[in-house]
Amino acid sequence: MKTNIMRILLVVISMMNIVGCMGLSHHLPPEQRPLKKHSVLPQNIIDLAGLWEYEDHTGSYLITLNAEGKGPYEWQEGRFETMSLQEGLWTGIWIQEGNDREGGFELTFSENADVAKGEWWYTRIGKDRDPLEPGGHFTMTRPSGFHLTQ
Repeated sequence: MKTNIMRILLVVISMMNIVGCMGLSHHLPPEQRPLKKHSVLPQNIIDLAGLWEYEDHTGSYLITLNAEGKGPYEWQEGRFETMSLQEGLWTGIWIQEGNDREGGFELTFSENADVAKGEWWYTRIGKDRDPLEPGGHFTMTRPSGFHLTQ
């Protein structure tokens, strides 16, 4: 009797393991499933659409990019404009109306397609179109779940 119960118990446990490994043990509705990080680098500018966090040594702020890779940010009435995206290299310009400055940027995506690191520089400060003031390094990170295109 004990042997039969043990066999039945082993069969039940084995079947539960098989069902669990097949992913049939439970299904979450799509709205409750955790979002996966992008593992494929963005290929087109539209892939950049959505919320991004800009961070440098002075702090961070959020930028929401549209399908053209453009979007405003609060610091100095700024805006961010993507010019190209090729093979993981993201380039563009930034413009700040509030302090009459503009410049360029270049970012490279890491293996995690939700993070890009790079540099920014000045192309104009006021009337000076050849400023000597240096730029800096920054990171753009896409917060989990904030993609306009999936």
